[in-house]
Formats: sequence, structure tokens, C-alpha cells
Amino acid sequence: MVTELLSPFHLLRRAPLAAVWLLLASAAAVYLYQHRRPRSEPSRARQQAVFDVTTCAMAAMAAVIAALAGLTAILSPPNSADAMAYHLPRVIYWAQAGSVAFFPTPYFNQITLPPLAEYFMLHTYVLTGGDHLINLVAWAAFVGCIIGVSAIGGALGLGTRAQAMAALVCATLPNAILQASGAKNDMLLAFWLVCAVYFAARPGEPKGNAAFTGLAVGLALATKATGYLFLPVLLGPLTGVRNRKGMAAWLAGGILLINTPQYIRNWSLSGSPLGFDSAHGDGVFRWRNESFGWKTTLSNAVRHTSEQLGARGPRWNQSVYDAAIAIHRALNIDPEDPATTWRGARFGPPINANHEANANNRWHLLLFAAAAIFAAIWTAATRNRTTPARTFALYAAGLLLAWVLFCAYLKWQPFLARLELPLFVLAAPLAAWLLQSLRLAAPQLVVCLFLASAARPAVLENWTRPLKGPHSLFATARNDNYFSDMVQWNNRASYLESVRRTAESGCRTVGIDIGENQLEYPFQALLRQRNRQVRFVHTGVENASARYAPPHTPEPCAVLCPDCIGNQKKIGMYRAVGPPMEIGRFLLFAGAGPR
Repeated sequence: MVTELLSPFHLLRRAPLAAVWLLLASAAAVYLYQHRRPRSEPSRARQQAVFDVTTCAMAAMAAVIAALAGLTAILSPPNSADAMAYHLPRVIYWAQAGSVAFFPTPYFNQITLPPLAEYFMLHTYVLTGGDHLINLVAWAAFVGCIIGVSAIGGALGLGTRAQAMAALVCATLPNAILQASGAKNDMLLAFWLVCAVYFAARPGEPKGNAAFTGLAVGLALATKATGYLFLPVLLGPLTGVRNRKGMAAWLAGGILLINTPQYIRNWSLSGSPLGFDSAHGDGVFRWRNESFGWKTTLSNAVRHTSEQLGARGPRWNQSVYDAAIAIHRALNIDPEDPATTWRGARFGPPINANHEANANNRWHLLLFAAAAIFAAIWTAATRNRTTPARTFALYAAGLLLAWVLFCAYLKWQPFLARLELPLFVLAAPLAAWLLQSLRLAAPQLVVCLFLASAARPAVLENWTRPLKGPHSLFATARNDNYFSDMVQWNNRASYLESVRRTAESGCRTVGIDIGENQLEYPFQALLRQRNRQVRFVHTGVENASARYAPPHTPEPCAVLCPDCIGNQKKIGMYRAVGPPMEIGRFLLFAGAGPR
């Protein structure tokens, strides 16, 4: 709300933001002081908590993993390909405008996608003058999820040790660890979903729970659109039939309170409150399936499950792939049907990736599946509506249905494991319930130690942000790590040379044409290190967003066009700026100096 209130007045600057945060921190301190609990009156949860060696060991392991993920987040710059293409560029354009109003761009992801994660990044960027704290947004969400799933376990009746187990199960998710040190938004979505589920499940005053649930739902939908698929079936089993009208009102209020400004901007641009259905607004790379039905859903479910089962052994991975293909053939389904498959993607054997985009959580998946089956069997055997097994059976059913909706709606692509992360996080209390049912500390500790051991590669050997090895963050320069997720394009030298020549030109209004290559942030970040006064504008914008260009924007005195080598149209467009300089596959047009 602070961002949206300051934006119309172009007040998203350091001084106003610092004043607002100081005011909010002061108000929070006063509130906490006034509502502090007397020392002689410990909370009910504290009275009931029983901490033993096993519980403390599990909490300590979760804390160590979180601390190492935080260290990675601090040492590394944001460097995922998505961050280079739209998460961070939108922050740059908002910061220099002092507003989150739409701006001209060939890549609609930069303006139409839910913006909340980037709002937090924007605040850190403006207040610190750079991107050194941006990765901490996802890390803070990771820590919040670890604490939150423990709280959900408590709300669902788990004991102290089981709550610690839920926290450790969450903390050892490989995909969560990898995303916790980066600039993607799935971790923040997971945190808001954890908050929504906690308040929906928490016993107590219904109106207060409903209000906080509605607010958490609104924040989730403002973070990532997959929340629209997950939330309805996740909250249904928890809210039951209690005051459905009241709950619906609070949910609608929370959604509209948080999301209305972005809904209005998207409606004005695209005619839909959610924006266009593809990154360029042309339907070519459409996110949703072109056809719907049980075959579509089953095909995507099989392929997503296959991706989650990748291991180090090629023979195992090939057998998983062969089984997936056999299922498709038996049902006469094309495993690469263009109607259900991302354009250009090919379905193949799973891999044991250590990358935040597609790292799997195979051991956790098996643990969650065992817990769900056990809960269902126990519920069917007892037929008692008040048993914890029934509660967790319904909880598992909500998670399963959310995943089914995910498979039914979105096209399969080999980098969607990251989008399933919120469901894995929310499944942690389910796994903890199963471990609690074992009753003995020894097997519980063995399982938790196994998960912690299996998480070591994600903690130490992140493919783009490693803490050990020859490319460790301790052994490499921070600026070099902007390109760690871009090695397949082999264009680091082109970025560096483009930065050098642009800086030497003295130009302060730099145009960037991202029609061919959207990875603009490395150029922006490195150029701003050399010239803090530089401002960026998108050039060559020929879509509906062109109307958002400010009326008095100076003409650029330099234009970078990545991957435009040999493009005569681009050369003709920018020849007036300066003669084209070929830098690898980049073209740089530079004039006489600042204007």
C-alpha cells in the first residue's frame, strides 16, 4: 500500500521511503511495547511446549541451513535469467521514475505480472542505492516459511517436536534452498500461502482469522498468478462451512485492497485485470493450455512427476522417462503435444539439477505421498470425523487438488518445478504428522538427518551461486556472477564491452532495444556502477505500451540492441543516433555525448 500511495506523486525516492519505514517501525515498536506479555504470564503455547534434545537438534539444523542460504543471498548479486529479463529491469525503471506506473516495453512481463515481490526489491534498491539486499527478499520469505509451517502444524494439533520436524522438512527442500538466495518470487508466494493457511486453520476468534486470511490471500495474488490456482482448494478444507459468506467478504476485501491498482493498470492496457496471456501479448508463448480435459491434465501430471524424480543415475532417469512415455502411449497421448507443451520444449529424462528453476524435491515428494496415503487409509479405517488423520487427509486432498489444477491449466515446460514450490512448502506439516505417528525419536531423527544430508548440494553447490568449488562466491568477483545463469549465450564479453563504450561516450540517456534479447539488467547494473546519473529508456517499442512514454523524455544519445547483428531494420532505426558498432552479436549506436 505504501508503494501505491507514493507512486502517483513520484515519491518512491530515498527520503520519502526512509521516512515511511521509520514511521512504520516506530508504530510497530509502540504496539509491541503496549501489548507485551507480563513475565509472570507465559503464553499457552510456551506452557505446553516441551523441548528435548531431538527437537533442539532439528531446530538447529533448520537454522544452519537458513543461515547458509542467507550468506549466499548476501554474497551473490541477483543472477537468474528471469531476474535479468524482468524482475530487476522493472525495478530499475520504477526507481528512476519514482513511480510504478506502466512504461513502454516490448516485454509485457516487465509491467503486467503481479508486482509485490519487486515492490520489496524496489524499496531495498532505492534505500541502499543498489541491488546488494535484493536477494534477501526471497531469503526472508524462506525463513518465514520455516517458521510458518511449524505454526500451521501447531494449529492443526501437532506437538512441539512435530512442529520442529515440519520446520526442518521445509528448510531441507532443495528447490526452496536454491530459491532462497535468488530474486525469483515463488518463495514469497509460498510465504503468503503459508500465512493464509495458518490463519484459516488457526482456532480462535473467527473474524480476526478471516481478516488476516483475506489480507494474506490478497498479498499472495499480488505476488504471483499461480496463487489463483492454488488458493481456492487449499483454503476450502480448512474453512469448511464456517461463516462462508463472512469469509468470502473478507477474502474479496483483501484481494481488492491489495490488487486493485494493478488490476486497473492491466485493464487499461490489455482489457483484462490479469494482463495479456503471453509475454509479448501475441499468444505465441501462451502460458495456459490450448486444450483442456482429463488427458491434458494427466499428461502434464505425469511429466511434472517425472521431473520431480530426477536422480544422479542416468539409468534411473531413463527408466522414469520410459515409464512416462509408456503411460502416454497406452492412453494415445502425444507427450509433446503443442497444445499442452511450451513452444520449443522437448520432454526428456529428468535430471538431477541444482538450479532454482528446475531442482526437484524427490525425497520430500515420496515422504508427502506416504503421509497422504497413510492419512487416507487411517481415516477410512476409523471412520471417525474428529481424528487428526481425517484433518490431515483433507489437508492432503487440498494440496493434491491444487496440483491437479496446476496441471490442468498451465502448459508443461522443463522449468516449472519452481512453480510447484509453494505446494511442497505447505506439505511440510503433513510430513511432520506422519513422522509424529512413528512415536519413537530414533526413526524421526534418522529421516530428518537424511533430508538434511540430501540438502547439502543445494546449500553448497548451487549451480549459479555456489559456496564451494572453483566458482565459489568467495573466489569470484561479484560483477562476474551477474552472468552465472547466462553461460549458454556466451555473451558476457559483449555486455562488458558495451558497458565500457557506453560509459566512455558520456551519454546519460541510454536506449535499450530488447526486441531480440530481453536480458538487459547486467548492462543496466554495470553501467550504473560507472555512471550513477544514467537513465534508461526502451526504444523500438511497437506495442500498446508505447503510449506510456513520458511526454518530455530526452532522446537517447546511445542505443544498445542485443542480438541485433545484421538486423537492417534496427540499423535503419538508430543510424541517426550514431554509427553502429558491432560487439559480438550486439549493436551499439553511440552519439556525441550527454543531452
